[in-house]
Amino acid sequence: MPAKKKRITKADLDKIERAVKREAQKAAGALDGRFRPRVIKSKKKYTRKKPPPEDL
Repeated sequence: MPAKKKRITKADLDKIERAVKREAQKAAGALDGRFRPRVIKSKKKYTRKKPPPEDL
């Protein structure tokens, strides 16, 4: 009796697709630090302004 073939699930397909996409990005040089996305500060967070320096 031959062994059953393993079914490829949607999660497995997603993993394979992500791995292929990542390899393509590595080849293009996207992961070497030059193309880091800039962080946009959240406007919901309260920041306290520093008082002006005291002149003597």
